Amino acid sequence: MNKQTISGFIRDYLHNKLNEKQKAQLETWYLLKAEENNPVDLPIEYEKLGAKIWNKIISDVSQTEAELPKVQKLKRPYKRIISIGIAASVLLIAGIGYLMLKNNNTSPDRFVIAKKYDLPAGTDKAILTLSDGRVIDLNKDAVGKIATEAGIEITKAADGTLVYKALNTKGKSIGFNTINTPIGGQYTVILPDGSKVWLNAGSSLKYPTVFASNGRSVTLTGEGYFEIAHLEGPKGRVPFSVTVVKNQTPSEKVEVLGTHFNINAYADEPFINTTLLMGSVKVALNNNKTTLLKPGQLARLSNENIQVQQADTEMAVAWKNGEFVFREDLHSAMRKVARWYDVEIVYEETAPEHLMLGGWMSRGTNISEVLNHIQLTGKVHFKLEGRRVIVSK
Repeated sequence: MNKQTISGFIRDYLHNKLNEKQKAQLETWYLLKAEENNPVDLPIEYEKLGAKIWNKIISDVSQTEAELPKVQKLKRPYKRIISIGIAASVLLIAGIGYLMLKNNNTSPDRFVIAKKYDLPAGTDKAILTLSDGRVIDLNKDAVGKIATEAGIEITKAADGTLVYKALNTKGKSIGFNTINTPIGGQYTVILPDGSKVWLNAGSSLKYPTVFASNGRSVTLTGEGYFEIAHLEGPKGRVPFSVTVVKNQTPSEKVEVLGTHFNINAYADEPFINTTLLMGSVKVALNNNKTTLLKPGQLARLSNENIQVQQADTEMAVAWKNGEFVFREDLHSAMRKVARWYDVEIVYEETAPEHLMLGGWMSRGTNISEVLNHIQLTGKVHFKLEGRRVIVSK
C-alpha cells in the first residue's frame, strides 16, 4: 500500500470506520513488517501515534489485556521510523490464541519458510473438450478464435475468458462441451446464452453448445460461481438448472430463479454448499426434498438432508474475487491451500485437531506467505518439502 492509502486507512482505523476487509489489509501490512523485522515508515501526520496504533492492533487481536504487554511501557521513544520488529501479534486469529515474538521462547526462524522452497499461486488454466472429441489447452491458445462447431464460434477474450457466440444454430444438432480446471487452476466461461461461470481449481462444467428453448441445464463438479442471464423463449422465461455431481454421483439440482450464486461440491468437503447472493434458487435433492433460498442464505446438503442457514457470503465467493478468507478451522483452510497451490497436506500426530482461524489474504501470493502468516498463531507449524506441506504443532 502507498502512503496515501495507509494514511487514510490509519485515520479510519483509529475511528473504527474500516470494514473487516480494509481492517485486515491494514493489519496485514503492519504485522508483516514485524514478521520481516522491518521498520514501519508511517505517514508524517501519524508519526507520534505509533504506540497508539500498535497497541490498538494488539488489542484487536488479543483475548485479554492481561495476556499482552502494553506498548506504552516501552521506554524507547517512537520516531518517524518506528521499529515494530521486536513484537509480532497474531494476524490470522479468531479469538483462540496469539503470538508475541518478544516473549516467545521459540526462535523466529521457526516461523519462516525459506523462499527457495516456495511455490507460486495458481493461474488461469483449463482444458476444453469439444463435442467432436477435440481437446484444447486454453493455457496455450492465443487470444482470438479457438474453434467453430455446430454454428457456435468459441473465442478467447483478452482477459482470458472463454466466450461462446451463436452464429447460425438453426437445424444444428446439440453437442456438449466440457471445461476442466486442474488443481492449481481456474477459468471463466461465458456460455452460449450469455450466462457467466467462474470455475475454481479442480472443477468441471459440462454444457450444451446450444441451449433448448424450453430449458437450460449444465452439470458441475467442484466449485463454480454463476451469474445467469435472463432468457425469454416462446413460452416465457427459459429456466436454468445446475446438476451438481459429487463423488461421481448426481447429488442435487439447483433450479435458478434469480442470478448470482456459488456452489461448492468438492469430493473432499463434508457438505455441498449452495450460497445465494442475488435473486432466488430452489435446491432439490434426489429424494425430492426441496428448499427455496433467499439472498444471503446457504443451503448445506449432507446425508440427503438440507440445512438452511445464514451465509458468510464474503467467504463463499472470496476465491472468485482472488482472495482467501479464513474464518474457518485449520483443516478447511488447508484444503483450499492444497487445491490452489497443487500441494499435498500431511498432518503429523502433533498437528492441532481443532484450530480456528480468521483473516484475509490475496490468492495471488506465494504459498510461503500464506503458511508463514497462519504460523503466526503460534499454534501450528508448516514444513514445505517439494509439493508436500507437513503440518505439526
